[in-house]
Amino acid sequence: MTTTPRRRHLLYTSVLLALAACGDGGAPAGDTAQKVAGAAVDTAAKAMTEAEMVAEIAGALRACSYDGSPLQVNPAQLSIGVNASGADVVAQIMRYTGLPQNFDVVEGQVPNAAAVIMLGPDQLPRRVIAYNPNFMSEVRSATANNDWAPISIMAHEIGHHLSGHTIMPGGSQPPTELEADKFSGFVLYKMGAMLTDAQKAMNTLVPEADGATHPGRSKRVRAIQEGWTQACSQQAGDCSGAAVAAAPTAPPATTPAAPATATIAQANPPVEAPDTSAPLPAAPGRVDALPLPDPNAIPAKFDRFVMDELGLIDPAVRADFEKQMYEHAQSSGVEIVSLLVKDLHGLSADDYAAAMLRQLRVGKLDGGNGAVLVVAAGSKQVGVALGAGVHLEFHDRVDDLKQRLQDCADNYDSCATCAQGWSEQFFSAADHIRRDTSNWEWAIRFHNLGELMAVAAEAEKAMLADPANYDPETDPTWRKIARIQGKLVARAPADRDGLRINDVHEEIVGGKGMHMRTADGRDVVLYVNPRVEQMMTAKFEEGRDYAVVVRVKDLSEVLQFDLLSYDAL
Repeated sequence: MTTTPRRRHLLYTSVLLALAACGDGGAPAGDTAQKVAGAAVDTAAKAMTEAEMVAEIAGALRACSYDGSPLQVNPAQLSIGVNASGADVVAQIMRYTGLPQNFDVVEGQVPNAAAVIMLGPDQLPRRVIAYNPNFMSEVRSATANNDWAPISIMAHEIGHHLSGHTIMPGGSQPPTELEADKFSGFVLYKMGAMLTDAQKAMNTLVPEADGATHPGRSKRVRAIQEGWTQACSQQAGDCSGAAVAAAPTAPPATTPAAPATATIAQANPPVEAPDTSAPLPAAPGRVDALPLPDPNAIPAKFDRFVMDELGLIDPAVRADFEKQMYEHAQSSGVEIVSLLVKDLHGLSADDYAAAMLRQLRVGKLDGGNGAVLVVAAGSKQVGVALGAGVHLEFHDRVDDLKQRLQDCADNYDSCATCAQGWSEQFFSAADHIRRDTSNWEWAIRFHNLGELMAVAAEAEKAMLADPANYDPETDPTWRKIARIQGKLVARAPADRDGLRINDVHEEIVGGKGMHMRTADGRDVVLYVNPRVEQMMTAKFEEGRDYAVVVRVKDLSEVLQFDLLSYDAL
């Protein structure tokens, strides 16, 4: 078997994890994901032949298509090159999301499109949408030539990536599928699709019965409708289902006609926004509409870093700030959303901020790297909700953030004629978070416990060899993010001393230390901020196996980590 250097590099450095991993036979999907992740380390150690490695990875890997049906994916059949038609379609969709693109587009032998992860040459996760180059025309044919159908599928996969679903191993979960469906409906309304068009692919391609990883058709169609209606309400449109977006997100732009395989709604074309790399300036007095806080609502990814229900924020200040927040999200992954609201709907400002942190899916689900800041100007109340990852950085400065917001709220009445200065004060707390979170690494650096401990052992050798020059902050494992698997033994372990649970660190995290045990018998302490469980789609229960994303705290005795997210296996 001969390959180009590019193909060889892909085979030797890439480990593909599908969002909708289905498992093989009766094996749990998490086991499959672990085998695939371990293959990257085992390959180098065993000096496998290229053919053997292709067979092992292809045999371990499974993915699920849009309708939930399993398929075999061979990494050798993926092209790293970006296909122009697929990239163009994604680029057009992304213009309506208000968010930076955090994934690549590649061709793959999949029925339509799938959200996947590959490890790049730097061993960091690389988000990818793999799609079949013929799927657009095939889906259009299957849906009676509805041009919106393939676009809704691509928007669904984009929703997975923007929400941070695909970092988690263990297979797709029905709640995250509904999130991606809701996002698809949300963005298709903004692009100009009627409700029936936004739902066409789902109504045609997906079975009614619930599957292990994907909900049935009715639930998913309903989620699309919720997203479509939410976008419609945000733009004060006719939400009866027959109307399209009340106004485009930018002035119309004329583009050349695309080939049939890359067509976007030729029969009912959306108004296309210009190709920009940052949010568009806000119109003077623009008023935004936030969803009602609802603990049972399906989250849907937000589409703007500032929401102003009162139309008070100076447009020029807002535009500059949104650009900064966009660029920060693009470079770090950290998402900071500022809300000026007219009604807290009976909640405290902190609880309202927490509700919006979840419902708007601020931050990536895997990393806890979101923040929501709220000013209710009329009642002069302020609130802050931080994802678990951001909280680690700001645990002792929440009061400072609130004071900055309170100064803004208190000056509301007297500042009617000084919109610029008042608006700058409104954004000062978010800018503080932006600057400080720039210093942290937010990518998953280690993909299993063995990989982490191997690097830690080498770092310890270096420290012992030259203790005088050892700096813990340059340690390759210091405060890095890792993904490990194990069983949650106890939420409130009795043997706190034996586990070396740190009372002071519990106060820093804002939650208790819990006991997890890995498959090879290692005891692990997880410090769990209550916000983590509020954001996740499953409960954190004793006796269950989980894949967890953590930030390293201490590896010297009992392994200690700060929990950022988890996924039930």
